Amino acid sequence: MIVNKSFFYWIYVIPRNWKFPIAYQGKLLSKEEYQKYWGKWVILGAKEELDHLAKKLDPHVEDRTIQGIKYSRSPEEVFGLDECVMCVFCDDRERDQVWEILAQAGVKIKAWVYDREVFDMWGHKGVLIEKWLESHGIKGAEAEKVRQQTKKNFEKWLETIGKEEKNRWSFELM
Repeated sequence: MIVNKSFFYWIYVIPRNWKFPIAYQGKLLSKEEYQKYWGKWVILGAKEELDHLAKKLDPHVEDRTIQGIKYSRSPEEVFGLDECVMCVFCDDRERDQVWEILAQAGVKIKAWVYDREVFDMWGHKGVLIEKWLESHGIKGAEAEKVRQQTKKNFEKWLETIGKEEKNRWSFELM
């Protein structure tokens, strides 16, 4: 199911019966497993191309061969990109299988990144958060406040991993 709500920055592709996306072979990952294995294939392209790709991949998300997808509505100009970004989420132990699906759908260029690496890039003094702050002209105490809030958001996200009672995914957690 493609969730395209204008008030979300991302467009999501999620299964209709989605309980929680962080799983391997139908089993929820522990926090430690998540940090070790969880990541995403990153694909760049024009929004229209990614819309088309999302439609092709939707059946694979519905059957949970692909855990979930999100992609940006517009290019990530703040990071020097002139294309939109699509993230195709999966466990490292399934990434070759997921890559085969992506290749069959016409994806030619691949880049893999672990979520732990993304956390580092958005963490205190990480390259992505610093670029974002700079592009928005945020400095000093205000910048530090944003850094601390981002850290809290990541910690909140990690608290939900592997805990059945907290495994009700919401867009607020992404």
